[in-house]
Amino acid sequence: MTKKNIIIIGAGVSGIFCGKRLSESGHSILLIDKGRTIGGRLSTRKTDGAVFHHGASSLPDFYKHKELPEFALATFKRAEKEKIIHRIDNSFAPVSSVSHLVTYLAKNLRTKEGYQATSLDLNRRTVEVKYGDSCSTLPYDLLILSIPPIQAKNLINNQIDEFDRHLEKAQMRSSASALFSFDLNPSLIGDKQFSNQRIVVEVENNRFQCHQKLLSLTVHTKETFAKKVVNNDKNKIKNILFEELSSVVPISLPAPIYEAGHRWLYGFTATSLDKSHLYYEKKNLGICGDWCLGDTILHAASSGIKLAEQILAS
Repeated sequence: MTKKNIIIIGAGVSGIFCGKRLSESGHSILLIDKGRTIGGRLSTRKTDGAVFHHGASSLPDFYKHKELPEFALATFKRAEKEKIIHRIDNSFAPVSSVSHLVTYLAKNLRTKEGYQATSLDLNRRTVEVKYGDSCSTLPYDLLILSIPPIQAKNLINNQIDEFDRHLEKAQMRSSASALFSFDLNPSLIGDKQFSNQRIVVEVENNRFQCHQKLLSLTVHTKETFAKKVVNNDKNKIKNILFEELSSVVPISLPAPIYEAGHRWLYGFTATSLDKSHLYYEKKNLGICGDWCLGDTILHAASSGIKLAEQILAS
């Protein structure tokens, strides 16, 4: 086997699993992500006295997922054995925090956060990246895009014939969330979750084994309401969701100590590609993501691994 220099753009679950599978077969892997941390929608944000999990925070029962590759099944079983995740009813959730699970999954992988891919040249096999006020050109032998389809389309930029048509079936939907912490005794609320027709409120103090000095609440929009909210700026999103929050929780809320709005423009799969991945061997390019197969962490893992296995077999 010839060792390849492989760059993966997008360090979410599919990118991480693709990188793990290829790395364990001897290839040199670099994952880059424009975010402040890796993990994609497996997201944890920490502030003074508060921890929020504002993306996906659980995965379906991997024992029952018939299409899950053996590599993923073994990884999740090991995570359960080592008490990184544990069963809660019909799903699994992190024991301590979502970020701890991400760190576990990405162990021994080389990553660079805050690196945004701005363009690529498939003929020269280079990626232009921006990080802070700097820019650089990264060469590769093989490139993998583990990003939403619209972002993949923009980066490819007509360098593959009929590429846009290949992605037509995949449709994404948006979501919005907001994070709030309050100078209140966390024991005032004993529940883990509240909801109405528009939002779901997660009580962070009661979810994972995170030390919380403040009462910390994460608000997620349900699908129909998300469409009405997500096109606002983050400050407006925060204000809209605070009003909803105040109407749902059973106590009177003061002004928050910390507040932030967030939106996922391509956060969830509405219609999947119905293929595990795309691989253009002559272009030295692979594409994966949960949106290829579905909308869960298991779909993301499956997509990344199946792409890696085709690369290894070619």
